[in-house]
Amino acid sequence: MLKKLLVHFVLLTTISLMTSVELFAQTRIRFARGRSSATVSGTIPAKSNRYFVVGAKSGQTAAVSVNNRNLDIFTDEAPRGVKGWTNFETHSGDNEFGIYNPTNRAISYTLTISIR
Repeated sequence: MLKKLLVHFVLLTTISLMTSVELFAQTRIRFARGRSSATVSGTIPAKSNRYFVVGAKSGQTAAVSVNNRNLDIFTDEAPRGVKGWTNFETHSGDNEFGIYNPTNRAISYTLTISIR
């Protein structure tokens, strides 16, 4: 009985960990050779975040926009989120930002980022 309970606990813990890893996964955005902007598309579930990371040099400006005005874009400079588009100063290396869907339904999005 104890062995069966332990197996169920391990199984449920493993499933729980596997699903939570996806929640905090980041999508790396890469620019095509010679380009300074990129576009990604996807769907974001209701009441959830999607995280992105982009490489940049210190002092550049990143401009981020989404095609759906219901989505909030958040960065270190705008932790509460900004509707539709925002820009932020980058630091050298990886720069993180994300989008949040505050609605009660899944939303398809197209996100564009450019760095100058």
